Amino acid sequence: MSSYKRFICMDTFVTIKIISGENQSKTDDSIDRGVALFYKVERICSRFDPETELMKLSSQTGRSVAVSPILYSAVKFAVETARETGGAFDPSIGRKLERRGFNKNYLSGHIVSSDFIEDDHAGYRDIILDDRNHSILLKKPMIIDLGGVAKGLAIDLAAEEIRTIGYSDFLINAGGDLYASGHDENGKDWTIGIRHPMRRNELVGTVQLTDAAICTSGDYERPSPVLPNENHLLDPFNGKSPDSLVSCTVIAPFAMLADTFSTASFVMGPESGIKKMEEMDLDCLMFTRSMTHVSTNNFKEKCSWHD
Repeated sequence: MSSYKRFICMDTFVTIKIISGENQSKTDDSIDRGVALFYKVERICSRFDPETELMKLSSQTGRSVAVSPILYSAVKFAVETARETGGAFDPSIGRKLERRGFNKNYLSGHIVSSDFIEDDHAGYRDIILDDRNHSILLKKPMIIDLGGVAKGLAIDLAAEEIRTIGYSDFLINAGGDLYASGHDENGKDWTIGIRHPMRRNELVGTVQLTDAAICTSGDYERPSPVLPNENHLLDPFNGKSPDSLVSCTVIAPFAMLADTFSTASFVMGPESGIKKMEEMDLDCLMFTRSMTHVSTNNFKEKCSWHD
């Protein structure tokens, strides 16, 4: 028997599904605890509300600010990913995204217009973390963007909560970025479809997953409303959307890792991105604009391709 709930959070549909023989009310309560964690992460990490903890941090430059464990974890992971990728992933790009039209709160419809001046040369190296005090210092004015981090973090926190309650078979799907735990209703590994980058209703293949996350970054998801041929994925080095790939899918042990590195690898491109994923022992699949695909060796073995 399965129970599930579908809701909107972080501007996408989220589904939490638990496979269990227990009574419906107990599994529903457990799902609600996962839902609550999604909303909590959104309330803290959204840059589309000036009252979130993230935006209050972004408005304070030159002083160390004590933050919640959730915000500290998200920013720390973003900065560590930036270091690991040599800046291909950079959480300091919030103002650049605002300028590209990604500045509208999906719930209220209000336009975000941050009134503090950003230093055009601000980067992830200007974000100083203090592990002992859980505080963050921004050396230069900037808007931190946690897209590519917060959704994965919410998935991981919800998964941890549901597992702690006692369930081992469940699926958390946040707009196609998901974590698959245990097995499906038939006692088998979860079958996950990989969307065709050009044809929305078609799949290019499937993979079998258990106790793993899979996340995809694609240029088709969020086109810029103000700049033609640009989207929400930015190369921090030149401020433009990368044009070599249309999608990048990463499989990792947990969702925040898959989420950040699908974005970073998309920016790095097919050669450097695949090389980095092989180094990190993560599975990765990329599609170029001509629909040629490249992948890590492990991904080839896991994927069943559709004709």
